[in-house]
Amino acid sequence: MTQTPPAIAAIVPAAGASRRMGRSKPLLEFEGRPLIARVVSALVEGGARPVVVVAPPADSPEGPPIARVAAEAGAIVLTPETRPAEMRDSVELAIGELTRQAPPPVAIALAPADGPGIDGALVARLLDVWRESPERIIIPKAGGRRGHPVVIPWRFVMEIPSLPPEVGINALMADCAGDVLEVDVADKALIADLDTPEDLQRLREAEGRQVRTVRLFAVARERVGRGEITVELPEGATVADLRAALAEQFPPLAPIAGRVMIAVDSEYADDAMAVPAGASLAVIPPVSGG
Repeated sequence: MTQTPPAIAAIVPAAGASRRMGRSKPLLEFEGRPLIARVVSALVEGGARPVVVVAPPADSPEGPPIARVAAEAGAIVLTPETRPAEMRDSVELAIGELTRQAPPPVAIALAPADGPGIDGALVARLLDVWRESPERIIIPKAGGRRGHPVVIPWRFVMEIPSLPPEVGINALMADCAGDVLEVDVADKALIADLDTPEDLQRLREAEGRQVRTVRLFAVARERVGRGEITVELPEGATVADLRAALAEQFPPLAPIAGRVMIAVDSEYADDAMAVPAGASLAVIPPVSGG
């Protein structure tokens, strides 16, 4: 009788507010799929079982879609009632879920929800390296920079809840520096993540897409909570495409996206107008009834 090998699980903390990006990073699309779906699928294809995703609370705008997409990709989804304050808090929730399994995994692959370059081949390679050195923490590295996924033996995972309250998981890596094994990765894109609109712009330019800055006024600004956003548009986009992108990429704007005025280079534009490269863009709701 063939014995099932011990499980190497995966944890994906996806409950962050994406404040620097200004929109939900796990739901950003890359090559036609939300990032959270790509990351979960890569972990599953690479051999991680189970994959536990910690999603935002159900009452947040991005919570239900992240949970749905992650579950469809094959993850166990945890939905806390309140948003975890730090990534470590999300990881500890997932650890609690994994400790209830019998037997618990022998290691975990810790991966961000915003890693567009993570693929099944990279995950499989890192898990294979860990199986050859099961006492080590495996970290991919490219161009002198460390990335993800990080494969952590279960004995180290169990130390995370005991870390001092004010420190993050990186403290564990520092404390266990002698147990870290770095794996060289030739392509830096494999370990890249997305933190800022500038990161997203570089990614979209590589895909042949535009990332445009749009100023918001009046109720549009109030709904989003800031006066400037970045919106992804296809090449040759029109004002109508901009309206659709506003509604899709920023759900608080969806109820008004069809009736706001769009200014292109300080002039009101109709929906058929093309959005020129480099043009200044603004959303100006009607003065009354906005």
